[in-house]
Amino acid sequence: MEPVFVDIQECTELPRVRYADDLSGVIMLTVSQVPVIDEDLVTDIESLWGSVGNLVDGYRKNGRAESSFPDQPVDIALEPVPRGLLRITVSGKDWKRTSVAGEKELLSALVAGGVEFYEKMTELTARGFGAEIRKLTGE
Repeated sequence: MEPVFVDIQECTELPRVRYADDLSGVIMLTVSQVPVIDEDLVTDIESLWGSVGNLVDGYRKNGRAESSFPDQPVDIALEPVPRGLLRITVSGKDWKRTSVAGEKELLSALVAGGVEFYEKMTELTARGFGAEIRKLTGE
C-alpha cells in the first residue's frame, strides 16, 4: 500500500501513526529546480526537522555543517560557495543530490519551514517546541 501524504498545515489534528510513536513524513525541498529532499526520503518528520535545525545552527556557528537523517543512512550538508551562494547536498551510500542557491534565501527557507512545522506541531499536540525554534532562528 502506497503511503498517503498530507500537508501538516492542513491538519486539524495529528495524523494517526501506524507504527511506534514516530510521525513519518517528508520535507519537500527543491533548490534551484533540483528536488534535494522528496517523498523518497520518508523518515520521522519531527526528528528530521531537528536535524535541519542542527544543520542551520552548525552552519551559522562554523560556516559549514553536516547532519544525518534520524533513521536512515542519509546525510545532509551545507557548505558555502563563492558569490554568497550556499550548496546543499543530500547523499546516501551510492547516490547524491546537490544544488546551489543564495545563502540568505536557502537559510531563510529552511528556518521558515522548520518554524512553520514546529508552530503547527505546538497547535496539534499542545507541546512546546521553543528550543527547536530557537535553534533554527538563532535566538
